[in-house]
Amino acid sequence: MSCEDEHHNHGNGSGHGHGSGHGHLHVAPIPTNESQSLLSKIDLPHATALNLANPPDDLQKIFRSQEDKYKLKPIIKTDCDPQIIINIPFLNGSVKLFSLILRTNGDKYCPKTIKVWKNDKTIDFDNAHSKKPTYTITHPQVGVMLNDDEDVPDVLEDDGDFVEHYLPRHIFTGVQQLTLFIDDIYDDDEDESHLHYVELRGEFTELTKDPVITLYELAANPTDHKNLTATEATNYSLGN
Repeated sequence: MSCEDEHHNHGNGSGHGHGSGHGHLHVAPIPTNESQSLLSKIDLPHATALNLANPPDDLQKIFRSQEDKYKLKPIIKTDCDPQIIINIPFLNGSVKLFSLILRTNGDKYCPKTIKVWKNDKTIDFDNAHSKKPTYTITHPQVGVMLNDDEDVPDVLEDDGDFVEHYLPRHIFTGVQQLTLFIDDIYDDDEDESHLHYVELRGEFTELTKDPVITLYELAANPTDHKNLTATEATNYSLGN
């Protein structure tokens, strides 16, 4: 695993992500840019969250365009405890993810451990701790240093509040759905976490629905069928 899998960009603080494996090469992460935003490729009306205190329609509003990235409201808050599971489906296509950019509360409601799964629609609070995540992120205590709603302005231009977590690209390929699980926060005495902004960057490949053409063999050759069976048997043996 390279340091590309572990680094993130932000104004302050520290943190990293964990994949599977041990040891890594000290290679700088590949920078991303705004043109790699996947906002238009997310199936926003079907994005869902478990333990969301907000009205359900608020969830898609934290996936914002670059023009609106500094908006702070609505603030996505958890309900009965700091944990939240967010399911992010993509439109008819396959994604190679580069990074996850978050703007969160930076004080007592700041997320700490974030577990990530790809293409698993079964994640809920009954199995989130028992199922091995595709990747685990340690989010730094960096973000908006305002806790009370009346103190939070509608817009706050501060690039230091955003944290970009670089994901291992060789793992996050063929992604059709992403699940984020905020497991805990920095202040154990608090019972909610706050999110202001979520952005995903990467490459999107549209899935085409080409017609399936079936060819029927008029005069079957027994030898051909024998060879085909032998090849299939060989492939099965090699794969197991």
